[in-house]
Amino acid sequence: MMLAALLGTTAAAPVTDGEAVPLSLYQGKQFTVEAIVAGKPRTFLFDTGEGLTMISPSLAQAVGCDPWGNITAFRMLGERLDTKRCDGVSFGIGRNRYVASSVIVYDLGEIAGKQAAPVDGAVGLDLFADRTITIDLARRQIILETSASLKRRLRGAVEVPLRLVTSDAGALDVNLGVTTPRGLAWMELDTGNAGPTIFVSPAMAPLFGLNPTTRDPQDVTIHLGTVELKTRARVFPDMIMDGNIGMQLVRDRTITLDLKAGRAWLAPDKATH
Repeated sequence: MMLAALLGTTAAAPVTDGEAVPLSLYQGKQFTVEAIVAGKPRTFLFDTGEGLTMISPSLAQAVGCDPWGNITAFRMLGERLDTKRCDGVSFGIGRNRYVASSVIVYDLGEIAGKQAAPVDGAVGLDLFADRTITIDLARRQIILETSASLKRRLRGAVEVPLRLVTSDAGALDVNLGVTTPRGLAWMELDTGNAGPTIFVSPAMAPLFGLNPTTRDPQDVTIHLGTVELKTRARVFPDMIMDGNIGMQLVRDRTITLDLKAGRAWLAPDKATH
């Protein structure tokens, strides 16, 4: 009853319009989303680079889970993380309920620092698998698209190359195809990268006219399909992926992700233009 009451507090919108889920600013640069878990509203980072949704040890206890097993993940620079898991965790977001087949159990304070405002975990794209969402950070919202709202959304949008990356644990990442003289470089879409620079591996750096021997920021122009982005880049010697791109791309653009068909579209965000 409590769950139904809490979920019912969101005013209903016409189904054809999709549903806008609000985001809140976190530490001045990242975003959080509220979800009902174990009957109470909880605060989670929204991070497209998360891979597999994460809950804190205290929240695992609240949902009645004794974390078990092992899930191994690797961060951008190759750092290995071994974590326990919980299965079948339900998240009430907006009018909908999402059940994560598995989540990792980890204290984000280990990464964010103990001085950071506490959060209950991090929501990744895996929670929205097989759905179509639009991320509109200028308006601080995620839109859960319907077929009708998607049709309207794509008017004036430009499709860009996308590759879905999954794991046997259920993780879901999105890599965007960036043009190089040799083919596409696949850069992870990571809204957790809220700084001024994209990240590029040494192997890819020369293809973007970057000096691979320095970690200092360098000017760069990249292309995703017909979309041009002028930004800055840093080269990291230990990267285990082609690159990583985040707020530099989507700060003033909306990005629509079809997480079933594996397609993506960019459009200028009207809130910033």
